[in-house]
Amino acid sequence: MLTRMQFMIHKKLSELMNHNLQPYDLNDTVWTALMMLYSSPDNFIYPSDLSHVIASSRTNVTRLADEMVERGWVSRQGCESDRRKIILTLTPAGLTLVEAILPSQWQLYETIWQDFNNEEKNLLEALEHRFIQSLSKLHANTIPVPSEPASHRT
Repeated sequence: MLTRMQFMIHKKLSELMNHNLQPYDLNDTVWTALMMLYSSPDNFIYPSDLSHVIASSRTNVTRLADEMVERGWVSRQGCESDRRKIILTLTPAGLTLVEAILPSQWQLYETIWQDFNNEEKNLLEALEHRFIQSLSKLHANTIPVPSEPASHRT
């Protein structure tokens, strides 16, 4: 039941975020990426770090970056200290967009959590961190998936 509830919570939160972001033609994944850039020192982030934060593959982050660059919210440039790295930087248009959306998003966040006191929110945060750590340990200890289908094994 707890696992199913986690899926339901994720779905409902995504629906709420996407509904609130719809007037800006954004979804919660793009919003999270923009917020990571906005809250990062000098408004930049490496795609690999963004991939970790939004829990998405590097391929998906590349598509996401392409979209944000195309829309003028982010610029992409090479890293001077490591030519293998790319830097994503929030543009002035991206900064303006984030700051225009923030009041509406903060209001939504406050509404979502209005029925919980600080003690309850702190407890939930601690339990969620513990849950993530537990899942991470399980993930690290999983048995590798065979490279061939089971029907081909002897």
